[in-house]
Amino acid sequence: MRKIGLISTILTQWREEFKLSIAESPSIYIALFKESGELIFANKTIKKTFRSSLSPAANFLNPPFSRIVSNRTDESLVYNGYVTLGSFDTENISLLGRFYKKGDEILFIGGVETQQLLEQNKLLYNLNSEINKLQRQLVKEKSLLEEANAAKDKFFSILAHDLKNPFNALLGFSEFLIENFRDMEQEEIEEQLTMMRDSSRQTFALLEDLLTWSKAQRGKLECKPQTVKIKDICEEVRGAVKGMAEEKEIEIELSAAENAEIFADPNMIKTIMRNLLSNAIKFSYRGGKIVTSLEDIGNNFKISVKDSGTGISAENQVRLWNLAGQHTTRGTEDESGTGLGLLICKEFAEAHKGKIWVESEEGKGSTFIFTIPKL
Repeated sequence: MRKIGLISTILTQWREEFKLSIAESPSIYIALFKESGELIFANKTIKKTFRSSLSPAANFLNPPFSRIVSNRTDESLVYNGYVTLGSFDTENISLLGRFYKKGDEILFIGGVETQQLLEQNKLLYNLNSEINKLQRQLVKEKSLLEEANAAKDKFFSILAHDLKNPFNALLGFSEFLIENFRDMEQEEIEEQLTMMRDSSRQTFALLEDLLTWSKAQRGKLECKPQTVKIKDICEEVRGAVKGMAEEKEIEIELSAAENAEIFADPNMIKTIMRNLLSNAIKFSYRGGKIVTSLEDIGNNFKISVKDSGTGISAENQVRLWNLAGQHTTRGTEDESGTGLGLLICKEFAEAHKGKIWVESEEGKGSTFIFTIPKL
């Protein structure tokens, strides 16, 4: 009784404030009707739920307004429970509400209970999480699509240009020999054959890189790690590029411990080393020096290939590893390339859970570094 008395006092002293709060509250739904269904008053909140195609009373779907009117009781409270407002065909809302009846007037007061709000918030949170997940997936799919398109463009560019040129050279050399070899000196024939051999090597290396890169793009390359001595691999690759280095009078120095062992796919490591050494030769000046070294850095070995050649600008360093932004630069003696080699190096280093990067300054040479796990 004391509580009711306090509420009566508050209602008396704060009548205008209560009237304003009820009229403006976004969480309280109030409507006053005649038994006939004529609307006497509705606050802003409940008006938002009314469909314009229906009369205000017809917006009460469950229980319907007609059932409330027909409910005969001596109590002023004629209904207490969940009420559905709106339209079954469009939107509706469920509230916890009460219907009161005095004379020929019916008052509805309703609201959303705390548990309902919590459940709705949870549903909204889950919905937002799902939307964010889908957005991230779309961004990822877009990125993959852009990479796939860039890969396709790169592939056709190589077929149309980089492979066409050496084949044109081979055809030109061979036709020249067929037409003129009877009148040519031995030295001239050897010169033409040497050019044909060099062009064939270039074409074969390009085809090999193209096949390897294509397999990597399709996920067809398997990493088969085993215990290998890193110095043995470096020695083998140095021997393979020896001819290229000697043609430009370039020295390749190797600094690696005799017994340093790694757990890696030897063919992949050879491919990385061959590409890095070939690039170092390509961008080194005649008479230069290349240093290959091995450093123990805890759980990994760090392998570096350092040259004193042309160097790479900061802008182009970023583009080296991005197929979409890939570009090629001719070597110090106009050697050509496709840029595929470094992309393959990146694929192979990452297949070993390693990393690859470059440290360079334009005009001061470059150092390409990659990491490989120990045993």
